[in-house]
Amino acid sequence: MSANYEYITSIKNPKVQHVKKLKDKAYRRSSGEFVVEGENFLKDIPSKASVTAFFLEKDKLSEFEYIINRHKCDKIYLVDSKVMATMSDTVTPCGALATVKINQEESTIIGNVAVLDRISDPGNMGTIIRTCAACGVENIIAIDCVDYLSPKVIRASMGGIFSVKIREKALDETLELLKKHHIYALDMNGENLYSIDKINTPFALVVGNESKGLSNEFRTLSKIISLPMSGKIESLNAGVSMSTALYEIVFGKNTLNV
Repeated sequence: MSANYEYITSIKNPKVQHVKKLKDKAYRRSSGEFVVEGENFLKDIPSKASVTAFFLEKDKLSEFEYIINRHKCDKIYLVDSKVMATMSDTVTPCGALATVKINQEESTIIGNVAVLDRISDPGNMGTIIRTCAACGVENIIAIDCVDYLSPKVIRASMGGIFSVKIREKALDETLELLKKHHIYALDMNGENLYSIDKINTPFALVVGNESKGLSNEFRTLSKIISLPMSGKIESLNAGVSMSTALYEIVFGKNTLNV
């Protein structure tokens, strides 16, 4: 590990201001970086990821040394608790955060896909990302969704963000990418998922907006499927619906060449 640390004591330091600005979606995209914060999340950053800088409270350097040593990053900044609190997006900062380079989107899709149609809740987005990683569904398309690189989504994904490929696309671009996929969409009035003999692959599974549901295009072009309900509630939230359906398709009786 490099011993050339830079000490930052002012919240007005340009590097501190840069991290603060990364809370804004437009700034994240223009700078090509996002923030990962918290020991459990920092541990999940794979060694192949491009960490551009580490920021640590100066009295916690030894505590997080094992994380720093996994990455080729010579930009390590030591700060006091006031500066860390300024940069942090959490109520009680753990004393460490990193800036990470955003991966470039790939132009083609190989394999199965989870399609998020205007998901607006960060918790749902993070849950779906985490479930996709757990199920081995590496491809996610986000259409007019909450920013998948926002701090709340990163935390909710519990490291899953580093195991999937997420593309932000318009609806027409998505349909073009999925021309060779069998498209299934979750809706309350569809065919019971558990009664379907098989799911054809490569598949694209679509979940719609929390309040508005699916876009009309997906209602028209997809095979509509649903999860059975006991009758005591009308619906599940988007994160639970997509997670349950993915597990059934990938690991249940509907599995086919997944």
